[in-house]
Amino acid sequence: MGKKEGTLYNLQKGIIILSVIILVVVLLLGLVAEVDRFIRIIWGVEKGVVWENQNLSGYLKKEVKSLIYYYSKDHVVYPVDATIDPKSGKILSEINGEIIDITANLESIFNAKENTELESIKYKINPYLYRQDLEKITKVIGIYKTIITGRKERRENIRVAAEFINNQIVLAGDTFSFNEVVGPRTKKRGFKEAPEIINGELSLGIGGGICQVSSTLFNALEAEQLEIIERHTHSRDISYVPAGKDATVAWEYLDFKFKNNFTKPIIVKSQILGNQLIIKILGSSELN
Repeated sequence: MGKKEGTLYNLQKGIIILSVIILVVVLLLGLVAEVDRFIRIIWGVEKGVVWENQNLSGYLKKEVKSLIYYYSKDHVVYPVDATIDPKSGKILSEINGEIIDITANLESIFNAKENTELESIKYKINPYLYRQDLEKITKVIGIYKTIITGRKERRENIRVAAEFINNQIVLAGDTFSFNEVVGPRTKKRGFKEAPEIINGELSLGIGGGICQVSSTLFNALEAEQLEIIERHTHSRDISYVPAGKDATVAWEYLDFKFKNNFTKPIIVKSQILGNQLIIKILGSSELN
């Protein structure tokens, strides 16, 4: 056999081998596909089963579980506690939450017969605080009044701060932070420039006068279950509360905090009547 004939022979041989390999691969792929189809018929979801508008015919368990998991992440409804409208003082009802039950849905899908349409099974997530809980908070467990004096800017600062703390709910075991509730003292948030005490001297500052609100609140905390966590006195005596009974505050520097050690929530009520600042602490009627 000549060189030319040998080369042609080897080429033909290579083509035949390649063809055989391709044929084997095609057969194997077909076999794999057929095996997969068989597995899905035996162990997959029944034909025509639809869950949340998605046809799951032939889906295997791990595929269904993954689908439910990602669907549930996008369809969580978080519960909302009952609360009080800060402006009107009206109680706003709670909203129940819900989450997709992965195990129950998985079971439901694989137990379903052919051509069944299913909706997701959810379980309820209860809020912590219900409307009826707030409706029971009517008992005055502390009250204090102070006289508002000074220029109109100072009076306005007291009004704004008093409005921020009004109707604040402090849950059992939670800590109330005056600075956290009232927030930064800025003109944009309604505070004015008024006299305030710094290092024993009077100077002008945004929010001057709001220490009267924190001090009045401190004196309203009569119940021993309302534990003072943080309190600072002024660097000089002030006129609206007795000496040593004040609670000065400064944004990001000095705070007034107390903890609710009752087993029930309390509500801080703050109002201005004429030239009086009145702060009440309301507790549950179930408290002794």
